[in-house]
Amino acid sequence: MLFICCLALYLFHANNSFAIIPVIISIVFSCLFVYYDNYRLRLTGILIFIILCLLMPNYIIFLPLLLYEILHTKYQFTALLILFPLIYYITIYSTITVSFTAVFLAVSYLLKFKTDHLNKLSTEYNDLRDSSAQMSLLLEEKNQDLLKNQDFEVNLATLNERNRISKEIHDNIGHLLSRALLQVGALQVVSKDEATKEGLTDLKESLSVGMDQIRSSIHKMYDESIDLYVQIEHLVKDFTFCTINYDYDIKNAPPLALKHSLIAITKESLSNIMRHSNATKVSIALHEHPAMYQLIIQDNGIIEEHQRKILSVAFENQDYGEGMGLRNIYDRVKSFNGNINVTLASGYKLFISIPKSAV
Repeated sequence: MLFICCLALYLFHANNSFAIIPVIISIVFSCLFVYYDNYRLRLTGILIFIILCLLMPNYIIFLPLLLYEILHTKYQFTALLILFPLIYYITIYSTITVSFTAVFLAVSYLLKFKTDHLNKLSTEYNDLRDSSAQMSLLLEEKNQDLLKNQDFEVNLATLNERNRISKEIHDNIGHLLSRALLQVGALQVVSKDEATKEGLTDLKESLSVGMDQIRSSIHKMYDESIDLYVQIEHLVKDFTFCTINYDYDIKNAPPLALKHSLIAITKESLSNIMRHSNATKVSIALHEHPAMYQLIIQDNGIIEEHQRKILSVAFENQDYGEGMGLRNIYDRVKSFNGNINVTLASGYKLFISIPKSAV
């Protein structure tokens, strides 16, 4: 549109030595209308340009460019003002200038309509593409969650089966071997033949060795069936009080006694949060370091000043009373020669470290 207006200007007014000025002014007005979406600026610019058209006929050629910039905006009603100099002074302008202006005012409207239509299609296409990409990401995330949940369920089923097998071995085979040992011992007492006694003694020793091996295997299987990550994950899934974040970074599973203690501490802490906190976010972190295990539980709850003072005194004197279960947590940590630190600066934070040498 700018090229056509400039071409018409230099064709119809080639003898004007100042023909560059209308081009510069028209470009300035066009750029201002594009850059600033301001009603007063737009109205002022249109009025100024209309006055220029009334004073200098050359400027009427750039009315299509001005129309293009203001059409299909919330100020497009001001486009009617553009027709004023063309209609009012129609006898002053040449027939060619008026015809050109009228035709390209229509062309300007069609170009702007087509441009807006293409922009709308482009926006809809981009929105559709973004929605498709977002849907793909959501589906991928959902698939990952399903796979993770599937692995979790498989692992949980495996651990439960190990636990069941260990119990059945303990209840059935263990009792049978125990009864066999008692029967062999009774036979040793009543037997008078030395050769028979010697054979029974060897049999009893073999049964005892087998009993010890089965007992060791049962304990090992039972220890492996208690997965610390899975047990804490159960507590996290059952915790619906507020949003909770779970971070587990332990490569070498701790001993069974420590597993039970960490599970009990986590359960007690989550219970305290539900009963005594107004937190909206909780985080649980289990980390393994070369020399120790760490458990960090914190929330963003707001603790009242008088309650903060009571808890601070309790932590300082290590007198936790019976109310919040902190005594139980403290005793469990100290049984492993561990350290416990509680801070109340921004919510409740429990920091526990257990040295590996103590377990």
